[in-house]
Amino acid sequence: MNRFRTIPFLLVALIVLSGCRVEWTSSTGKVEKEEQGFTLDLFNDLEKGMTYPEVVDVIGQPGIPEGEEDNGENDSVYRWEEDEKMVIISFQRGRLTMKEQFGL
Repeated sequence: MNRFRTIPFLLVALIVLSGCRVEWTSSTGKVEKEEQGFTLDLFNDLEKGMTYPEVVDVIGQPGIPEGEEDNGENDSVYRWEEDEKMVIISFQRGRLTMKEQFGL
């Protein structure tokens, strides 16, 4: 008789859990880009003083240079676009000084 109570309980648990979504993160705690795309959380992970390679590591792809490309080592501006979302980052002396976002 106990077995007949267990089966409906397991079915209900399976139905409830099937609606749950699990996000896998990397060792840095960031959700992989292909799972989430550009988000405000990802944008907020960008901090003043970061180098261009550090920004690329967070975003997951190189930016499009606005002007001459110098890999963020001098004064430069890069932009990243995805659908209707855009991030613009300015570097001075190779360090992030300003960031803007649109559509996140």
